[in-house]
Amino acid sequence: MKTNYFLKAVFTLLFTSFLGQHVNAQQFKLLVVDPTADTVTIKNFGTTTENIGTYRLCSLFGYRTLSTQTTLVSGSFNLNPNAEVTVSIPNYLNDTAADLGLYLPTGNFGVAANMLDFTQWGSSPNGRESVAVSKGIWTAGTFINVAAPYEFNGTVTDFGVNFWDTLLSIDELDTSSSFNVYPNPTNSILHIELNDSPTNVTYEIFDILGKQIISEILESGNSSKIDVSAWNSGLYLIKISNGDQTETKRFVKQ
Repeated sequence: MKTNYFLKAVFTLLFTSFLGQHVNAQQFKLLVVDPTADTVTIKNFGTTTENIGTYRLCSLFGYRTLSTQTTLVSGSFNLNPNAEVTVSIPNYLNDTAADLGLYLPTGNFGVAANMLDFTQWGSSPNGRESVAVSKGIWTAGTFINVAAPYEFNGTVTDFGVNFWDTLLSIDELDTSSSFNVYPNPTNSILHIELNDSPTNVTYEIFDILGKQIISEILESGNSSKIDVSAWNSGLYLIKISNGDQTETKRFVKQ
């Protein structure tokens, strides 16, 4: 009987330790993803220091262990609370459309319990989107539709595309001069103004989830205006097309 109590105590201790490791793991999230530079930044949103060197990344079914299959750019895998670590993985991330998942050190990549965080850009579905949907941290059919690099701007309990934005400044995004949108931000009327007077110009507006809101022909010379007062607040993309030439800018509906 004493032996049974001893074995039960040992099992309880091991199980509690195992469970604690998985609970603590939930404090790590993808913070910045730059497909062009093939770099990934992970942040410790928790209150304890943990070593994540054996944690894994998964993009388009290609897997990498942090400490052995990436190059440390800055920080340490032994992550203190509120600290960040950035790694480089040459030729790993697809610039146009891909996914990226952060995983526990062991376990099947198709099991939702082993996934800690997820993001995807350019299109849907990519890679392990179905696993993220099953875990409840991503919405099927959604993807980041802004310029890379991508930055997470939420908290430890926030998940999904709504918490991802571009790391570029507005000036970096809007360097072209073929058209302007103003005021930006706006809470009522958005003006579109072309700097030339081309013909057969169309414009499309997409929300942050990539859903098309408007697709119209710009008919009134080199300017037009859109009433956005009834739209949801948030970030939108406007794409102007003239033949095979396109340009995209963003604006904010307050």
